[in-house]
Amino acid sequence: MNFQENVIVVKVFQILAFAFVYISAFAIIIGPERKTKWFKRRTKDTFFTHRGLLGNYINFGYPCTWQGILVFIAIFGVLVPLTYWYIFAWFLNIINLIRS
Repeated sequence: MNFQENVIVVKVFQILAFAFVYISAFAIIIGPERKTKWFKRRTKDTFFTHRGLLGNYINFGYPCTWQGILVFIAIFGVLVPLTYWYIFAWFLNIINLIRS
């Protein structure tokens, strides 16, 4: 691995850590009672879909009300563009600097 690949790997782990904190903050703000009203979780747990304590805490399920849709948009509307910008746009700037 060269330096640029190491930087990208570190950035991916940073984004994963930020996403965990961001989604956890939403789970705390919303609270468990609103989470169960606004989202529907999977009813059957199998060996492959079983989650641990933290996984269950940040697992919202899928939105079944308009409030759930707004929360979904607030979470992914921030995480997706931020991830793209932080990893790929930064990487494209490095490539342009190398070429020039």
